[in-house]
Amino acid sequence: MQHVPKIAICCSTFRRHDGLRSLLESLGRLVFKDHAPEITVVITNNDTEDAVPRTIADQASNSLPFPVDYLEEEQRGLSFPRNRAIDHVRDSHDYIAFIDDDSTARPDWLQQLLDVMFETGADVVTGPVAPVYETTPPDWIVQGGFFAPKQRTTGQELDRAFTNNVLISTEVLKRTGVRFPPEFALFGSEDTFFFRNMHKKGARILWASDAVVDDEVPAQRATEEWLTMRHRRTGMCTSVQERRLRGSIFAVPLLTAKVIAWMILGTGLYIAGLFMGRATRVRARCWLAWGHGLALGMLGRNYAEYLHER
Repeated sequence: MQHVPKIAICCSTFRRHDGLRSLLESLGRLVFKDHAPEITVVITNNDTEDAVPRTIADQASNSLPFPVDYLEEEQRGLSFPRNRAIDHVRDSHDYIAFIDDDSTARPDWLQQLLDVMFETGADVVTGPVAPVYETTPPDWIVQGGFFAPKQRTTGQELDRAFTNNVLISTEVLKRTGVRFPPEFALFGSEDTFFFRNMHKKGARILWASDAVVDDEVPAQRATEEWLTMRHRRTGMCTSVQERRLRGSIFAVPLLTAKVIAWMILGTGLYIAGLFMGRATRVRARCWLAWGHGLALGMLGRNYAEYLHER
């Protein structure tokens, strides 16, 4: 008898009730080529005082064609509910998929991830995230492609992935022992570090170009201020990661060179943007913010983007 893979689709949630409902509805529309895998949906609520996610999970368990497990995690931050979900399903499932509570899965999303996983024997497969704007974005947002999905070839090897669209073999979790780092829980980029650390320990991470999820972009994110803040924060987290993964002796010279390069490139692009339009100027500001963030991270600075949210 052919083995039917057991897959846990995991989502941590924090006060996004409408997004969680939309996600669960989209999972109910998943389609498969031949035999469907054995699916369990795992919802981990990171606000134990909020009873609505439990109600949403209970309602979904009555309408979806697979069970819904509801978990709670008291410790606030992005890392803790994801680790809680892993601990819940690692020993009972073959694969874990992660998707965010502000995303929705396209009907063939999981099948596309599985196809690449089965065809290549990869440890991790990740795919693109397409924007769905809450309101019509400014023209320069679209022209600059600031939220456009990554363009890569299926099967391309990567050194990282993200929890908004990924399928992980539980075997690689057992082999590497990697967990989401608590120190990044309120800063973000905890998933980048998680997968980079896994890759460092030998995991193969591949791209699936047709495994698409749609991600809501709130109006407040489609702004110049949010984009530059996000690039600065990501730069800070990147510096911290590089020092953790490579050691300061090797990381600091590399980071210093990158700071100089991004500042020079950003300045040059901004000057060009005076003639080429706002999208180019904002891209330049993002490059400068990235370089600034790298420098701040080298000095031990970081920005707790999720401190007030969590």
